[in-house]
Amino acid sequence: MSTQARKVRNPYAGIGEYNCFGCDPNNAAGLRLEFFLEGETVTSIWSPRRELEGYPGVIHGGIQATLADEIGGWYVHAVLGTAGMTRDLSISYHEPARSEDGPFRLEARADTSLSNARTAVIDVTISGAGGTLFSTTRVTYAVFSEGVAKKRLHFPGREAFLPEE
Repeated sequence: MSTQARKVRNPYAGIGEYNCFGCDPNNAAGLRLEFFLEGETVTSIWSPRRELEGYPGVIHGGIQATLADEIGGWYVHAVLGTAGMTRDLSISYHEPARSEDGPFRLEARADTSLSNARTAVIDVTISGAGGTLFSTTRVTYAVFSEGVAKKRLHFPGREAFLPEE
């Protein structure tokens, strides 16, 4: 994590029925991701666990897709200041994501040439601690105005995700 990284707040933590597999810090079966802003990039460091492996010692490809979808969604929250729904996800696997190569670094950035007010295209990379690139993912989200996101998706507002100082 760079010295410029600022932790993004999770305003959902501790609220009623919140139990997100990706980011609830209290979901024992979940990924328990935390997110950081580094300029216009959202990052996360994730430690792999044996129960999330496919082949012995290799993190399941579906878990990698979930990691990518989750950090992409948090890009929509933390950088774009709204919420959305996944429309499309395309992942390419480059090398086996070996648990022993953890912790993994996730990075999400927008492809601004393809994004607009109603669509966000987010590119995600997942790499090992030694820099091995495991997967690249392009996630397309249907995004809503902040007002619609508040009404339909219980979005708490842009300010709720502001990084901790």
